[in-house]
Amino acid sequence: MTKTAMTRVPVAIMANGTELALYLHTIGKGHSGVPRVGISAGVHGDEATGTLIAIELFQQLQKRDIRGEITFLPVANPLGYEVSWRNAPHDGLNLNRQFPGNPDGWLSEVVASKIAETFISEVDVLIDLHSGGLFQTVDYVYIRNDEDLSRSFGSRVLYRPMPEKPGTKFYGTTSSVAMDKGVRVVTVEIGGGIVDQTPYVRRGVEGVLNMLRFLGVVQERPTPRPEQIVVDSIVTIRPHCGGVLFNEAPSLGSKVAGNAVLGRVISPHTFEELEVIRNPIPRGIMILSHLTADVVWPGDYGYLIGDLDTAETS
Repeated sequence: MTKTAMTRVPVAIMANGTELALYLHTIGKGHSGVPRVGISAGVHGDEATGTLIAIELFQQLQKRDIRGEITFLPVANPLGYEVSWRNAPHDGLNLNRQFPGNPDGWLSEVVASKIAETFISEVDVLIDLHSGGLFQTVDYVYIRNDEDLSRSFGSRVLYRPMPEKPGTKFYGTTSSVAMDKGVRVVTVEIGGGIVDQTPYVRRGVEGVLNMLRFLGVVQERPTPRPEQIVVDSIVTIRPHCGGVLFNEAPSLGSKVAGNAVLGRVISPHTFEELEVIRNPIPRGIMILSHLTADVVWPGDYGYLIGDLDTAETS
């Protein structure tokens, strides 16, 4: 078995007297020329699939030949994770907009500062695992600052966003603070929703393993990647009405025509059809969807559609 170690990182004393802490798990040991890899999950508390991937991956890595050092942060947002909330319940903040944090700020800012100081600052590569949340299911990988590493995960669909700069909407993420420190970053979005997570966990474990092979951390030959589609633009579609969303969209990774019906919001009280949600772009590819009939709120995440008019295939 490969050597492992656990580090408890104290964060704060809560009002009920308990101590809030983060847990880091390290496997392997440093090796000259091999990057130190950090794998994080649960930055959003309702995205539990990444934590399941981290648990399974940690167990599998103990049986493999590892040249470098891998550190896991399996639950980055323990307060949100406890109640399956995207944001932290004590201050309502989105942890993944608070980086690099503030040790004298709101509790989420304190958590972010501890993660930046004790985890992100200690790695050369960050693999950040996300999922769709309680009701939505998602399947794609971000291209940040290492395209080949992102592609090695093996996802069929990838997204190349605009750079995250101070003052922009998504600045303050784990990715933005890591890239500011010169860390190579991959953000994985996989799984979530009220469906069996086993296939997504399996794919997540194999995808991260393949990235570790690509980096030379795991002593195995990388699996060749499939044909991949990279989009430069993703459209977020939010319902205007709350109710039950009955999905009619094609499966994730499938193409979807312009104006195609994605789903219908039905009132659970009057049974009337409140809204028909359609694809607003001429040519799209499904990235996030509700795979079951789910409760939605006005302004909730309904669907994510990749714009194929911005896409490249290779």
